[in-house]
Amino acid sequence: MKKLIKDLIYPLVKSSPDFLIIGTQKAGTTSLYNYLVQHPQIIGNKTWKEVRYFDVPEHYQQGWSWYLGCFPSKIERGNRLTFDVSPSYLYFPGVPQRIKEDLGPIKMIAILRNPVDRAYSAWKMYHSFANNALVAENNRKIGDNRPFSQAIDQELNSECEADIYPYDYINRGKYVEQLNNYYQHFDKNNLLIISFEELKQNKRALLNKIVNFLGIQPFPETVFQQLEEKSYNVGKPVEITADHREVLEKLSSYFIPFNEKLYKLLNYSYDW
Repeated sequence: MKKLIKDLIYPLVKSSPDFLIIGTQKAGTTSLYNYLVQHPQIIGNKTWKEVRYFDVPEHYQQGWSWYLGCFPSKIERGNRLTFDVSPSYLYFPGVPQRIKEDLGPIKMIAILRNPVDRAYSAWKMYHSFANNALVAENNRKIGDNRPFSQAIDQELNSECEADIYPYDYINRGKYVEQLNNYYQHFDKNNLLIISFEELKQNKRALLNKIVNFLGIQPFPETVFQQLEEKSYNVGKPVEITADHREVLEKLSSYFIPFNEKLYKLLNYSYDW
């Protein structure tokens, strides 16, 4: 009965997202979310920023009213934009079709990161979860006990067991495949492609690029001044061992053809 009431009421009173940030994992999406919600014409969602409706079967099966429940009411939202930041959306192949069916030609932002750095950052995160009593149980369950070299070698040699958590340190960095999947369902004008490096090096220019894409006013100068003093979800610097450096160099060579195809697709080259 409760679900039936939500199915009837939520489409009338709840907002659906005006835009999505679809990825990628470990590329600054938490920082970007926290920056954007400080814009006077943007409001955050009502749950954790990663709603993950379109890529988690258990969420999608709960239906449209469950998704709407993650966003502010239309009254609370007013004339502001609200959004879903779920960095796994870029990776999973079935997501673009679901987004198109449920949200239509919505605007989306993909933030990319050097795939070698992204893979290493992801491994550090999952490796830190393993056997760590200080992290949540759900995170401990997906912790990766393997050394970095072993994890990458197993993925390169397709030796990963099918039933383990799909870290996919390598495949998540094949952005050209993921973007081409989106372009099968959406016009290129629907997607703004930005980079983690832009976010780190020139936050102001990047945020202005985003608000221009969204069709809203520039950030007020007072907000920019506050943002210059803040950072979110910044990992601690980790010294790269000789063993890790060798693996990173191997990954750099591996990703060259994928990056070259990406640059051709975007008509823009990153320094990767």
